[in-house]
Amino acid sequence: MRDPLVLTRRSWLALAAAAGATAVGCANEDLTDDAFTEPGDLVENVTDVSHTDVRRQSIGNCWSYASTGWLESLHQARTGNAVNVSESWITFWDWHKKITGGSITRNATTMKDEVSTGAWWDTAMTVLRDRGVAFEEEFIPEEAMSAASARQSEALTAINAELNGMGRLVSATARRDPQMVLNALLDAWRINDTIRADIRRVFGLSARSTLSSTREPLPAWMRKASAFPIRTSVARSSTGAPVRWDGFLSDVIPGGRYAWKTLSYPATASSRTAALRRVMRALNAAQPVLVSWLVDFNARSGSTGTFDLATLRAAGAGRQGGHLVTTEDYEVVIRQPGMPERRLAAGEMATAADMRLAEQYGEMASLRIKNSWGTAQGPLGGMFGGYHDLTVAYLNGPIRWTDANADRTPLSSVILPYGF
Repeated sequence: MRDPLVLTRRSWLALAAAAGATAVGCANEDLTDDAFTEPGDLVENVTDVSHTDVRRQSIGNCWSYASTGWLESLHQARTGNAVNVSESWITFWDWHKKITGGSITRNATTMKDEVSTGAWWDTAMTVLRDRGVAFEEEFIPEEAMSAASARQSEALTAINAELNGMGRLVSATARRDPQMVLNALLDAWRINDTIRADIRRVFGLSARSTLSSTREPLPAWMRKASAFPIRTSVARSSTGAPVRWDGFLSDVIPGGRYAWKTLSYPATASSRTAALRRVMRALNAAQPVLVSWLVDFNARSGSTGTFDLATLRAAGAGRQGGHLVTTEDYEVVIRQPGMPERRLAAGEMATAADMRLAEQYGEMASLRIKNSWGTAQGPLGGMFGGYHDLTVAYLNGPIRWTDANADRTPLSSVILPYGF
């Protein structure tokens, strides 16, 4: 596995600093899939979050996979349909904006220009708002059934070649030309003629139009966020029961009436406990909370994929990077005054009463995430292939971030539904 496709610690820190810690380059592990190709059929949990199949990223765009997993979960909760929202579509338009906007990076080793693969949930939501929701089988039909996208890594190599040497996008003038950039991207991604024609007709030859400004009729495969159904939960108070709310994607993205919000992980122990209780409350309401965290692969158990601080300290710092994922479940210790201490394990159904006690008296022990590294690893010896447990001890850290030669708290932030 090549580090440039994973992420470098320096590039992640630079992205985070430049974007106010809102850009994520993504840790990627090259794991071989085993027989567990549909972990959603195997998972029974404390919580009951609806999830689609685990996929495997091939480049550093975990933020795109986390965002599509989040959307697929909300859509499946509303409709009962498992769809495959295209990460490639989101990545395609992210690259168009970066290249035309001058956001190109220079590889310190090769001294060549590259398009960054890192970004954030907000980036994906902007693409879905402006360009629409597309399914993978529609944008790249050849990868309709693929667990991992070969096309993404091919496109990254191709577009980086266009940025260097004799490529079409070597000059700053060429990069500022949205039509030239669009043409180069369509070629790099090897988009078929029908989809190319639709993109140029709807968005214009220079892709200056968006779904809100175009006057062209949309093809069936290009869905407006305002018409893509989802189900979310809304908390109208900190103590009242959340309510289920059926709406559309446009309602829960930035600017929407029930937009999900980013919560930065606090520094004090009591504030961290409170923040994790908010996460548990959202998971109890079947909401796929998003989590931004720092990966040190030496913290990972080889058999289960669990990330734990004791494992890391025994091994020493390893390869590191930032990551964005959705969540599935949690393990919690309930310390209710006057009652014996109890533990609710991830992967075991809990009663509604126990969920409420967890929100009030619980101290989270671990968080189970849906990852984008394929299905080769998972808790219980692989029975939850594609899911990983992050112990709170690891999330709290600190861990030594070797590139900065400084201590870091692995849990950076979470994205919660409205009111949670």
